[in-house]
This record gives sequence, structure tokens and C-alpha cells, in this order.
Amino acid sequence: MAAKITELVFILDKSGSMSGLERDTIGGFNSMLAKQKEEPGEVIVTTVLFDHGYELLHDRTNIQGVRLIT
Repeated sequence: MAAKITELVFILDKSGSMSGLERDTIGGFNSMLAKQKEEPGEVIVTTVLFDHGYELLHDRTNIQGVRLIT
């Protein structure tokens, strides 16, 4: 049987239109990470932040190497 691999891709809006929703966005991201770290199998994470440009935080990184964001 093939190993279970889950790939999570987060695309998070950090533009001005999200003002006031930062805590919800960060909380959702951190909650999903915590839940997925408990699941069996390998989990790979890609995280992109964007506004007028973009910032690649994680590029297919094993979830064990991904820290919560603040």
C-alpha cells in the first residue's frame, strides 16, 4: 500500500482589504497546522502571502518544519 501524502497549499491575503481579519486568518492557519500534525502520513505545506506582490513562506516543506505564524 502506498504511503499517505497530504499536500496543503495556503494562499493568504495580507492586503489592506483584510484589515481587522488578521487574527482570524492566523488562527485558521495555525489551527489547520495543529490538526494536520496529528494525522498519520506525510504532510507537505506550501504557504504564500500576497498583497501587491507575494512572499513564499514554505515551498513544499514537511509540516514538522513549519512553525505557527504570529
